[in-house]
Amino acid sequence: MMEAILRNVIDEMAPHLDQEQMEHLTNVLYINFRGMELQEKRTELTTAGEDSDDAKIRLFVASKKAVNRQTATLRQYVREIRNVKDFLGKRLDDITGMDLRYYYGVMRERRGIKMSTMQTRIHYLSSFWDFLITEELVHSNPVKKIGTLKVEKVIKKPFSAEEMEALRMNCKNLRDRALVEFLYSTGVRVSELAALNVGDIEMGKQSLIVYGKGSKERRTYLTDSAKFYLRRYLQTREDDGMDNRPLFVTLDYPHERLSVAGIQHMLRCLGKRAGVDNVHPHRFRRTIATDLLNRGMPIEQVKEFLGHEKLDTTMIYCTVKEENVQASHRKYA
Repeated sequence: MMEAILRNVIDEMAPHLDQEQMEHLTNVLYINFRGMELQEKRTELTTAGEDSDDAKIRLFVASKKAVNRQTATLRQYVREIRNVKDFLGKRLDDITGMDLRYYYGVMRERRGIKMSTMQTRIHYLSSFWDFLITEELVHSNPVKKIGTLKVEKVIKKPFSAEEMEALRMNCKNLRDRALVEFLYSTGVRVSELAALNVGDIEMGKQSLIVYGKGSKERRTYLTDSAKFYLRRYLQTREDDGMDNRPLFVTLDYPHERLSVAGIQHMLRCLGKRAGVDNVHPHRFRRTIATDLLNRGMPIEQVKEFLGHEKLDTTMIYCTVKEENVQASHRKYA
C-alpha cells in the first residue's frame, strides 16, 4: 500500500517538475518513508514493527506541539509516561487504576516524592489518556480511578518591601539593578525575559510585547525606575545602537545573551549577598502581582497582566495583606 501511495504522489507531481527535481523528490520520498506502513484502521504512519505504545506517545506529542506546547514541558510528559510503563512492565492498554495507585503509592512511600509533585505527574498522565480516549486509541482512562489527591496548600510568599530594598542595595552593577527592576515591573517569566531583544522595548511608551506560553501575546509595562535603570544599563553597552541585540547579556566578553540559567544564578548570588532567602525570577512575578492587587487593581486585570488563562491561577499567585482585608471589612460591613 505504501509503495502505491508513493508512486501516486510521484505521478501527480511529474507534470510540474523537471527531471532533476523529480529525481530529488523520488529519492526524498523513499528515504523518508522506508520501513513505514499505513495502517488501515487509523490514519497515522508507523514504522514497521514499531511498538504501538511508542506510536501513541508520538501522536500525543505531535498534538501538543500543534497547540504550541513548550518542548521542555513535553519532555516531562513523556518522561512520566515512560516511567509508568517501565515501572509496571505493561502496555498502555493493560494499565489499570489499581496499577497507577500502586505506582504512585511506591513513589510516595518509598521514594518520598511530594504530594504536589504527584499531582503534577498525575496531571501529565491524565492529559495523555484523555488524548487517547478522544482519538479512540484506548477504551478507558485508568487515571480517572485514582481519585482526588488532598494536597496541602503551601502559601508561597512574595518579597516584602524590606527584602526588595535589600536586593536593590546589593546589586553590584547596572545590569543587575536593571534586571531586578525589570522583573518586578513587568512580571515576565524568566524564559520570556531571556528571549527579549532591545528592539522589543518601547521606551517612550514604557511598555513591551512579550510572547508567553503557547506563543500568546500580551503587553506589559515599565515603571519609571525600571525605565531609568534599563536605559542607563543599555547606554553602557558596547553594542549600543542595535535593536536586535539581546536585552540582557553576560558581563564578560563576548557578552552573549543571558540565559535562563544565567539569570537564575545571578539572582541566587544576589540573594546571598542581600541576606534574602529563596530569590528566584518567579518570585518577582508573584510579588508584583500581589502588590498590584493590594494597591487596588482588579483581579481580572492582574490576570491579564500576568497572561493567565484562568482566574484560579492568578489567585494562587496573589497574597492579600491582612490589613487590607480588615480595611475592606470596615468599609463594606
